[in-house]
Amino acid sequence: MKALCTALASLTLLAIAAQGQTAPAIKINAKKLKVSEVETPQFQASNVGEKRWRPKKWLELDLEFEIRLPASEGGRSGTLDSMTVNYYLAFNATSKDGKREVLKGSFNYVDIPAGETNHGLAFVSPAALRNILQRDGFTAASDIQGWGYEVLVGGERVAGDSSLGGGPWWEKADALNISEGSLLTKQETPFAILWGDYDVSAKKK
Repeated sequence: MKALCTALASLTLLAIAAQGQTAPAIKINAKKLKVSEVETPQFQASNVGEKRWRPKKWLELDLEFEIRLPASEGGRSGTLDSMTVNYYLAFNATSKDGKREVLKGSFNYVDIPAGETNHGLAFVSPAALRNILQRDGFTAASDIQGWGYEVLVGGERVAGDSSLGGGPWWEKADALNISEGSLLTKQETPFAILWGDYDVSAKKK
């Protein structure tokens, strides 16, 4: 019996080692999240009439990252089909019951090339910012109390960062009023036609 247990244990260790050797080792090197304000772009077009309006401030998130794929997945010439990024933004504002206002957005970035510097973008509209702050105007440096993000590939967390340190602060849900739906992809904003291939394509989850 002892010999049989030893043999089974050896086979288990060999199986685990084999899995470790063959499992794709996808690595994400993500930088510090850039949070800033950007004004509504103005374009000119003919035959559409003219309307007077004043640009407002949007919140822009810009995540710079690189991916590394194993040789079996194409290496530096390969492409990652998709990865999920969950963004969390804590505002300098509280709900009626005294909880910190937090926006959450989940994005699928798709067709991501390896061996290049990539960018993932997300936005919050002036109307959504006004709803949270209960006033017009927005300044990232003073109105954002903290940010965080986590990157998932195949449902597994492979990268993440936070401006507040001390782990994923967004998991302390009892003190937070977390709302979803206000973070937008670039294609959902007036910025859709800008910046060419600067950022990778995104789909909301």
